[in-house]
Amino acid sequence: MNTSKLHSSFIGRIYLLTAEGFFSSLRPLLIFHTIMAVVLVGFPFFSAFLTNGFSLQQAFITVADTYHSMGLSGLYIIGTMLYILIWINRCVHTPAPNVYTQLPASVGEKLISMLLLSIIYLLISLLSAVIISSILLLAAPDRGGDSYWAIAFLLYPFGFGKYYTLATVASTLFSLHGVLLTALCMLHFRKSIFGFLAAALIEFFVVLTLISTAAHYSEELYTYAESHPIDRIDTIWLTIAIFGVIDLALATGMYYRLKTLQLK
Repeated sequence: MNTSKLHSSFIGRIYLLTAEGFFSSLRPLLIFHTIMAVVLVGFPFFSAFLTNGFSLQQAFITVADTYHSMGLSGLYIIGTMLYILIWINRCVHTPAPNVYTQLPASVGEKLISMLLLSIIYLLISLLSAVIISSILLLAAPDRGGDSYWAIAFLLYPFGFGKYYTLATVASTLFSLHGVLLTALCMLHFRKSIFGFLAAALIEFFVVLTLISTAAHYSEELYTYAESHPIDRIDTIWLTIAIFGVIDLALATGMYYRLKTLQLK
């Protein structure tokens, strides 16, 4: 494929980064999904098969009961987020040259590419969870509802009105701050374990500080809340504003960290 024209355009460089990043990580991604399937489904199924009189149907029912109501999709998403964070760490700290160091592209283009790859990885995980849950649904029709939950999760913000849409945005921004904080720590530390520990310590001390402050000014906060009541929509908008600013600050920190980081 002739990539000379792609190198000269903004969209082309993002495409090259994303495509090369995906195919270079395809083998570990497949290994990761195999491990996830074996640990989350294979082992429980084999255990249920042995403890239920070697009945395949009962083993399917047992596993389906275990992961009813989005359990499997949730675990796949959590596992994939951990994979993405470790992948980011290895992208910028690997001693061997890779696509993110060899391809001439701006920091912004690299960040956009990482975002696109993260979305692709998450969609693949949701698809894997839907496929496995659908197999469970065929064997145990009354119990394997996780595939429907995974689809509903994707369509949830679009069919349940303004309140639920805003609530989804607020919860997403809240969850995203932890991911962005950990990703920022991954850019600062060569070992991913130190990145996870740093993010956990920062979250712990921030929460501890907020609790201590709230306890110290509890009477003032109670008086203010009594005199300035707010409804659920206002609370959601406040959450969106606060965590929107926090997420933007963390994303900006990632940008400048990548900009100053000497990639090898």
